[in-house]
Amino acid sequence: MNFHFESKDKSHSVTVNGQYVRVTLGIRIEEFDISAVFKEPTEEVKKTDSFSKPRTFHLNDGNILTVFQVRNEIFLHSKGETWSRKLHEKDFSIGGDNSPEIKSPMPGKVVQVICEVGKEYKKGEGLMVLEAMKMENLIKSPYASRVVECKKVVGEIVGQDEVLLVLERIEPEMT
Repeated sequence: MNFHFESKDKSHSVTVNGQYVRVTLGIRIEEFDISAVFKEPTEEVKKTDSFSKPRTFHLNDGNILTVFQVRNEIFLHSKGETWSRKLHEKDFSIGGDNSPEIKSPMPGKVVQVICEVGKEYKKGEGLMVLEAMKMENLIKSPYASRVVECKKVVGEIVGQDEVLLVLERIEPEMT
């Protein structure tokens, strides 16, 4: 899981990944451990398919960040703005994997390799196309990255969770 939310006026942003929740307020950055935000749901919550208990964080500027999950959607509220993002099935286990390996979400056939080893890609850019059940699925870069290794070629059949690519995360430069 790796989400980035930015306020309309660009005064603050919130980044959520498998290890932390990072709030950026101008040049100040505050980080909270992800385990303080999401905990493994109790059996009662699992049975009712309900929501996680909202977690609130008191920021140094006096504002409050509220984070919670309802079924397969994450919600954040800060400084009068609310953001949400639907989680993909594989993202449901919060506390996620920060692995550089991009795995096949389903069995299928590689029909196009868009990326090149050594080239940099922005978050959301297409890297590879898989065909499964006559549908094409674009495999996108989950974060700004550089392709280290492409493990599959066009025409190759892949199984679910098979490694397709190895990426190196590119951290944004702080100015």
